[in-house]
Amino acid sequence: MRYPLRNILGGLAATLLLAGVGLGVTATAANASAFHPIKNTGTSMCLQPQGGSGADAAPIVQMPCDGNNAAQGWLEQRVGTHHYMFLNQASGYCFDAFDGTFNGARLLQGQCKRISNEEFNTQVDLPNVTFLESRVHFKDTGFCVDVPGGRAVVGAAMQIWVCNGTPAQRWVVGFDI
Repeated sequence: MRYPLRNILGGLAATLLLAGVGLGVTATAANASAFHPIKNTGTSMCLQPQGGSGADAAPIVQMPCDGNNAAQGWLEQRVGTHHYMFLNQASGYCFDAFDGTFNGARLLQGQCKRISNEEFNTQVDLPNVTFLESRVHFKDTGFCVDVPGGRAVVGAAMQIWVCNGTPAQRWVVGFDI
């Protein structure tokens, strides 16, 4: 089968253009790669693995914010429109809605994989102040990362709870604080 030269060249030009766009996006994402704390608006505490743990399945807890603590550094990795995964600077693990979605489900850290339990909806581009809605089964679930009782208890483990718009579910994400 013979293809006209202009079709071949047109396809080649389109391929090169798309490759260039891909490189541009990658370079932009790499330049913007910075770890930032995730701070709750109600308690003014930051998220980190319990005790700064590097262990798989360590609970994500709230602690007083410390700008020099790598355990409180998180990289928001965009995986779709307003969909993100959150990578911890110290442990190299991601947030994981480990138990699924129900009131009181645990938020743990786990090996970063492209699985639905590690994807969260923000409904806005980051950086921003937003809620973090779990996307178990790759759909918005109506369950958000939540501070139990909205209380400023040092070391309290975060949970997944039905989204309710309270300060216990509002997070400052992607900024140095």
